[in-house]
Amino acid sequence: MKVTYIDHSGFMIELVHTILVFDYYRGEIPAFDQSKKVYVFASHTHQDHFNREILDWQGDIQWILSKDIRIKPTDKIHQVKANSSYIIDELKCETLHSTDQGVAFMIDVEGVSIYHAGDLNWWHWEGENSDGENKAAKNAFLKEMDKLKDRTFDLAFVPLDPRQEKQFSWGMLAFLKSADAKLVFPMHMWEDYAVIERFLALDEAEEYKDKIVKIEHMNQLFTIKEGENHELYI
Repeated sequence: MKVTYIDHSGFMIELVHTILVFDYYRGEIPAFDQSKKVYVFASHTHQDHFNREILDWQGDIQWILSKDIRIKPTDKIHQVKANSSYIIDELKCETLHSTDQGVAFMIDVEGVSIYHAGDLNWWHWEGENSDGENKAAKNAFLKEMDKLKDRTFDLAFVPLDPRQEKQFSWGMLAFLKSADAKLVFPMHMWEDYAVIERFLALDEAEEYKDKIVKIEHMNQLFTIKEGENHELYI
C-alpha cells in the first residue's frame, strides 16, 4: 500500500487493485498502473478541496462528490450527502456531516478502512467568532466524533491547521480520542509542516506519537507495510 501526499488535503492511495484520490485541487498526480480502478473524492466545493479539472481525467474512473458540488450525476459521477452510506462497485462509502461544508468520508475497500475528514474539524476561531459561535462549532464537531466511537481505521487524514493558533490541536486530539486509527496523516496545514512537530511536542499527544505521520513536503511518498499483528508502519 502506498500513500502520496499531493498538497494541502489532497492524497492518493494505491492499493493492489484500486487507486483513491481525495480532495485534489493542485499538484502532480503520481504515475500509477492504469489497469487499476480509480475513485476520485471531493468532500466539498471549496477551492482548496475541489478542482473541476478532475472531471477531465481519463481512465476507469468513478467520481464521488459531495452534493454541494453542482454537477449532473451520471453512471460515473456520484453525489453523496451527509450521514449516508453508498456501495459503488466493491467500495463502501459512508459520510459524516462537515462542520464547515460538505462531508467527511469513511471508505472500506480491499479490506482497508480509510477516514478522510475533508473540512470536518473543531473550528474554534479565537477573536473572530463569538463565544456562542465557538460553542456551537465545538458541539457540532463533537457530535460527529461521537459517531466514530468504536470505529477503527487503517488510514486517517485529519486537519491540523496552524491558523487556529493555540487551538490548532483540538480537532486532531478529539479525533484520536474518539476513533482508533493505525496511521494518521495530518492535512490542511497550508505548507506549515512544522505544525506536526508542534503537535507531537504536546503532552496530550504523547500516547499518539507512533500513529502520526510526519509530512515534510508536497508529493511525498509513503510505502506502508503490515506487521505480524496487523499493525501498519512506514
